[in-house]
Amino acid sequence: MAYICQSCLRLPRCSIPLRGLTTTTSTTPPPPPPADFETGSFRKDLKKRIKSEHRSRQSQRRGATFPPAYTVTCGLEIHAQLNCARKLFSSSSTSISAPPNTHIAPFDAALPGAQPRLNKSVLLPALRAAIALRCRVNEVSRFDRKHYFYWDQPSGYQITQFYSALANDGYVVLYPHDTPHASSEGVRVPIRQVQLEQDTGKTIASANVSLVDLNRVGAGLVEIITAPFDVPSVEFASAVMKKLQATLRAVGACVVGMEWGGLRADVNVSVRPKGVQALGRRCEIKNLSSLKLVEEAITAEVERQVQILENGGAVEGETRGWDIERGTTKRLRGKEGEVDYRYMPDPDLGPVIVVPGVVESVREGLPPLPDEILEKLTGTEYHLSVKDAQTLMMWDEGEVGVISYYKDVVGKVTTALGALAVANQKKGKEVGKTVGNWLIHELGGTLTTHSLPWSLNPLTATTLSSLIIHLLTNNITSSTAKSLLSTLFSPGETRTVEQIIEQEDLAIKPLSEAELEEVVRRVVTSDDDSGRSVSVLARIRGLRDEDGERGEKKRKGLASFFVGKVMKELEGRVRAEKVEGAVEKILREIV
Repeated sequence: MAYICQSCLRLPRCSIPLRGLTTTTSTTPPPPPPADFETGSFRKDLKKRIKSEHRSRQSQRRGATFPPAYTVTCGLEIHAQLNCARKLFSSSSTSISAPPNTHIAPFDAALPGAQPRLNKSVLLPALRAAIALRCRVNEVSRFDRKHYFYWDQPSGYQITQFYSALANDGYVVLYPHDTPHASSEGVRVPIRQVQLEQDTGKTIASANVSLVDLNRVGAGLVEIITAPFDVPSVEFASAVMKKLQATLRAVGACVVGMEWGGLRADVNVSVRPKGVQALGRRCEIKNLSSLKLVEEAITAEVERQVQILENGGAVEGETRGWDIERGTTKRLRGKEGEVDYRYMPDPDLGPVIVVPGVVESVREGLPPLPDEILEKLTGTEYHLSVKDAQTLMMWDEGEVGVISYYKDVVGKVTTALGALAVANQKKGKEVGKTVGNWLIHELGGTLTTHSLPWSLNPLTATTLSSLIIHLLTNNITSSTAKSLLSTLFSPGETRTVEQIIEQEDLAIKPLSEAELEEVVRRVVTSDDDSGRSVSVLARIRGLRDEDGERGEKKRKGLASFFVGKVMKELEGRVRAEKVEGAVEKILREIV
């Protein structure tokens, strides 16, 4: 019997440290593969061919819709690896890519006499997941044995929760920013239960041999089982998965995504004619390891079931697998019924009891959920577009600290601008949007150019805010700011933004209106570019009699030629809007 009480939370308000993603935990070299294990050209050629066929199928099915005469229903069973350093029933550590078979305890390998011992620390991220998904956490839950044979499951059964799960009756809501099929009120997808279970091993297959890695056996999983829901398009099902994964990551329940094998899905698919209320016979597609595979598998299975019904047949309840080479589902076994794994209570494990007060403590300690973060970033404080806010959130998932960096820069810029940013609503909007643009496009692009991860970003929030402050106060031009950003990334550069501007004379030149017009007049009337200026002037004169929006658009397009020449003459140290006005005035005089 395991009691989860306030003392289990250890820290006030349930502050659970994240494990973080590690890709190796041992320096021990992996054992050599068997002599006949083809690790070279066979696996490379196979991977290349599968990728090519995958792209071909995607192009053929892109934009495809479900048959209009049928309603498609899906149910998801998502298995996510919990954010815990130890396995569910042993003291072995969890890892992503440690050498094969180096993290195995006697119980993981199902050695005779080995018994499970519940690791309580696994329950805390599981509670976070259940509460974030708005589930009702049960005071008492129990473990069951799910019997089936597979060579990477040594005991012949999997310990899970079936009859009495950790939590029930939750839901996730999809909004227009998640899927175009949602209204502003959102679409609610119900969650039947959230349960704990142990992971299986990993099979590495080749042409003539299969290798088994038991490192993953016994790692703590949370399985999220949704109720059946109608899907208007295949992208809707993957949008549900994206929302679930983002929620789990946001609360630190699961930090390992599908790209590392830390999140997998079984998809139940059924079809029925439009207007029929009773659900069709479902087929389950096992172990889909990416969102694209989920979409492909659902599309292929719907096509198969519709074809059977159109030919007058009946769909059989089956467990099916995904044939990645052919792009179709294939039969694995028939279903004996709703429960076809011979579940039985585990005799070696007692119930899990969550005492009063624990759920409330965990809920109070949860960080903001993705929808709350998005609402704040697009609200009156930051004014980001939904697209830019989602970009920051996606970046922040892999590189924790991006959003806090953004908020820090916005705060410093707003404070420096003072009352202007507070009193002028337009200026307030400009700060949030400008900082977002510079962080996502300019800073992000420069980091990519230098092949630097976010953790090695050389610009502190103070440095970036200083650059943006000089830009927004018209001390430097946009082109100068971009050039200055590149300078800040130079090896050995230790000067501040202010020092670089002063030493390299980058500030906008304080030209009077008369001085600027003199420069513009000289540039427009000069003939130092092999007659190009004369040609452009002649074309502008030819438009004198062309009125309307089209004529005005042509004139502005030709005038931009002279704007560019003036900016080059002044080395980009006068704002373009000011130059445009002067060019228009001089052209009216000359033309």
